[in-house]
Amino acid sequence: MTEVRPAATLDAAQWLLRSDVDWWDLVRYGPPGFDVYVRVAFAQAPAEGEDPALRRVLATLATYTATPATAYAAIWEGWGGDPHPEAPRVPIPHRAMLLFTGPVEVLRDAPYLAWYGSAQGYQEPHLVWPEDQAWCLACEVDEEVEFTVGCSVDASQAMARALPGGVRRVQYGDPAPLYRNPAQP
Repeated sequence: MTEVRPAATLDAAQWLLRSDVDWWDLVRYGPPGFDVYVRVAFAQAPAEGEDPALRRVLATLATYTATPATAYAAIWEGWGGDPHPEAPRVPIPHRAMLLFTGPVEVLRDAPYLAWYGSAQGYQEPHLVWPEDQAWCLACEVDEEVEFTVGCSVDASQAMARALPGGVRRVQYGDPAPLYRNPAQP
């Protein structure tokens, strides 16, 4: 498996750092400006903590970029504890992240690969995008119900086909639940 490695510079993340975007919207939706935003439900009771919805979405999105071999993952620096790996720091207020790079197919395991060198556990990456910025996947640190993808209409339709009933269209910045309701299955 190709390793996730620290990005050489912060340059690839500069497009995220806009003064006109609230940090909360950025970490929940990625940057504004995509044709479509969709919220994707995390799977309930995944095997060993893994969420197959995120894996299917990234596999689908890999076919909607011209640069699947070069992509980026920004991971909240507080995720894996200290010491954290050396990598460029993305200065998002309240959610400073470290920037890593690798092919889309391995970025689903970016947190464990970056911190521990293996994909023996599972934690979703927090922001993922290909070099050509064709889409951006956002998983807020404290969110356990859904994650968001900003992308093209075609990519959103492909995700809906890959996860029937698990994808819903939203507007950028729409409020959404953060936590599961224990009264619901």
